[in-house]
Amino acid sequence: MSRFVATLVAAALIAPGIASATCLKPYEGTAINIAGLKSQLMVTALSCDTRDRYNDFVLTFRPTLQHEDTALNSYFLRHYGRSWRSEHDDYITQLANTQSEAGIREGTQFCQANVGLFDQVLALKSPKDLMTFANDKPMLQPIDYDICGVPHRPVYQPTLVQAVTTTTASGQTVVAQQSATAPAAVQGHGFFGNIAHGIGSIF
Repeated sequence: MSRFVATLVAAALIAPGIASATCLKPYEGTAINIAGLKSQLMVTALSCDTRDRYNDFVLTFRPTLQHEDTALNSYFLRHYGRSWRSEHDDYITQLANTQSEAGIREGTQFCQANVGLFDQVLALKSPKDLMTFANDKPMLQPIDYDICGVPHRPVYQPTLVQAVTTTTASGQTVVAQQSATAPAAVQGHGFFGNIAHGIGSIF
């Protein structure tokens, strides 16, 4: 993550809270999981200079993304009535903030851990594949939720391969590889939430 981005995140305004969601209807859960995936790819694109790959994702799955955006809107409209738009915008803001702060906590390992997500997503062949992928690998969210009738999935945390240096009793230095799970982040607020809404139109 660049120092410029980190500075902007640190200076961002705190967004209002949103209500916790429990036992979402399956289509609502899919819509939120797609939103989480889209946001994670957006944060990665901005942080790792991979906007072209985010463009490819949006162009490939535009109809599905639009359909899921509509489903997400209907969820907020059903739950919040007249205030649905502000609640929706608060959620999108906090989603991007939570994921961008996770990136800051990972530091230089963020791009190593997340750029490969584009390879996985762009290898999907159909809208159904995308929805299944999003449901099987839910991204970090600002809320905890379950989808009615579906087992709770652990949050996606990429595996990092790190070089570990050890010194033997004889004084020899040995370098080995060790797999580690990318650290989860605390909830927070950052720069990306300010541009998360409608991000597909700016690339």
